Amino acid sequence: MPRAVNDTLRRYLFTKKVRFLVSAAMGMLCAWLFSITYLGRSTELSAYDLRLKYSRHHRTADTSIVILTIDQNSLQYFKKRHTSWPWPRDFYALATKYVMDGGAKALVYDFHFNEPDEDRASSVGADNDRLFAESIREGRRVYLGAQLTVAEDADQAGDTLIAVPAAVPVETAAQYRFDKTYAPLMEFQQAAAGVGVVNFFPDEDGICRHLPLVYDYLGRPFYTLSFEVYRNVHFGAMPALTSPFLLYYYGKGGPDGVFTYYSIHAVIVSAMKETQGMLPDVPKGVFRDKIVFVGANAPGLLDLRTTPFTSEEPYPGVEIHATALSNFLQRDIVRPATTEAVWAVAIALTLLIGFIAAHDLKVWTVSAAAAGMLIVYWFVSFELFARVLYLLPVVFPMSTVVMTFVISLGWSYATEGRAKRQMQKMFGRYVNPHIVEQLAASHDDAGVSGVEVEATVLFSDIEGFTSISETKTPKELVAFLNEYFAGATKIYLKYNGTIDKFIGDAVMVLFGAPVRSEDHALQACRGAYEFHRSIERITREARAKGEPVFSTRIGVNTGRMIVGSIGSSLRMEYTAIGDTVNLASRLEGVNKFYGTSLMISEFTAAAAAGEFLLRELDLIRVKGKKEPIKIFEIVCTLAEATPEAIAAVEAFRDALACYRRQQWTEAIALFRAASAMLSGDAACAVYEERCSDFMAAPPPSDWDGVYTMKAK
Repeated sequence: MPRAVNDTLRRYLFTKKVRFLVSAAMGMLCAWLFSITYLGRSTELSAYDLRLKYSRHHRTADTSIVILTIDQNSLQYFKKRHTSWPWPRDFYALATKYVMDGGAKALVYDFHFNEPDEDRASSVGADNDRLFAESIREGRRVYLGAQLTVAEDADQAGDTLIAVPAAVPVETAAQYRFDKTYAPLMEFQQAAAGVGVVNFFPDEDGICRHLPLVYDYLGRPFYTLSFEVYRNVHFGAMPALTSPFLLYYYGKGGPDGVFTYYSIHAVIVSAMKETQGMLPDVPKGVFRDKIVFVGANAPGLLDLRTTPFTSEEPYPGVEIHATALSNFLQRDIVRPATTEAVWAVAIALTLLIGFIAAHDLKVWTVSAAAAGMLIVYWFVSFELFARVLYLLPVVFPMSTVVMTFVISLGWSYATEGRAKRQMQKMFGRYVNPHIVEQLAASHDDAGVSGVEVEATVLFSDIEGFTSISETKTPKELVAFLNEYFAGATKIYLKYNGTIDKFIGDAVMVLFGAPVRSEDHALQACRGAYEFHRSIERITREARAKGEPVFSTRIGVNTGRMIVGSIGSSLRMEYTAIGDTVNLASRLEGVNKFYGTSLMISEFTAAAAAGEFLLRELDLIRVKGKKEPIKIFEIVCTLAEATPEAIAAVEAFRDALACYRRQQWTEAIALFRAASAMLSGDAACAVYEERCSDFMAAPPPSDWDGVYTMKAK
């Protein structure tokens, strides 16, 4: 393709209009794909739960619905009177007659009653079942529950379910088709006003939000329990309902929740008292014109369900049916937005954020616009739900904003920002990237032209590098060094170090320049110690694999130095020069005379003493210098220091004091003791040899304890 055509195509693709349209399309596609994933679906469900909690004070449950609960208190009450669960059916007969005589509009049992009652010492099971059936028949408006299931191979036959089929058969999904049931005894079904299905189908995250209204049992439609009651007690036009029905929860469940609860033992006892002419605890009149649900909320009866409000209070299964009936009676019907409406909203949001992102390169402006759109949409969706139960999805529309924002911004960064990045890249070839950042953020030259600063410099070198290089090919050796320097760079940058240069197998690092810091000496020690520990770990692993091992010598010094860009017009390098830098380099080499790996000067030690356990090694005069300096070894952090390590350092200090007092015999003994504590310390061996030499040829009378290094 001719170059002119390529340039024309490139310019066309980089136009704001094309970028705007393509970003919007890609954003919508990515958002839609995310919305259909499990994470997207579960997030949408969780957002629905949040809206329920947000709108809980906008509506109240129907006060004509009350719950008669088999709670733990009821179980304990009858257990103390020698009646354990399951209770005899004459209990339910008493409760049914009492509630219905009180003028209840309907009594709804969330129980199967699919097994005959047991014979007991005080009653015959068949007689109890007969009494219960009579109370159901006399009540005329009593409803029972049945559980549907799918028969498996070798299963026992299920119960028989009789009910009046729906007038018009309803198509049901495969998951709501069943061929087996656990239904109430036939005499109970024949006496009841209706039998409803009590199955629950949690959403994929395990929370009950949807309730099927109709089920297919052996080709016949049967209603869920709450809808079976509703179609019999409601007169007039029914609201438009869809199955499965999306429940609107009014708040937390249980006795302290949105429905009025009565403990069933109080009602049964009240019925008994009434037959004996006594004043009942619960007057039957409280049930007049009420729809009374009977269910269990005792934990041991295993009828607690997970709902959006379960975190506040355990939610009984019977209350889900009561909630559904309240939704029907009060027409609290959640209306999900249509697919067309959702896509229209998503397209509008996408085009808006895409337009803003394509025409304004300021990241904070686009970010503020995107955040504002998300906040407004979130608030509007919640208010629409709270006020009119209109359900706008949040995941897909809001994801379109986020995805389009990210794509548009990324595209802008890849096009309009090319020239700027190229300049930074070119500039970065000559100076340290830290300087580029500082120059971009300030109006000075960050000391590039040359300035004297107080800073810390670190040198490290690989000990045993020659033996390693002899075992590797050139390609392997370069790969080894790259990996070694990558680890060093990561650690030193972590502590605000600037990698000055790599010299063969050595590295020079600055702390406190070009970016100034007050704790540069401490940061240098932290970085040096962490790198030292990482090399120890690598060495252990290499030794275990039988590979060549190595160690690193590190020297650190703090003081005044000149920093700036030094070089020629063809190549510039930001670096540091001066006696402080030279001494740090010498200290790195001095390590080998004392068998140490991490040596710092007294100037650096002043800042590190509060965080590290330090061992004073010597008072030396390096080659080419007149003034002596104290040198220290970083042993470990104070937090890691064991009593043994502290004792060893103190023992070495005592030995060093004897050495400086020219008490050679005592010093040798103390150095040997310290060496034993340090598992054969090389520095102790050095001092033993010196003491022996001084015993043979004493130092001059003006000896000041300074040891002059004979080599670099």
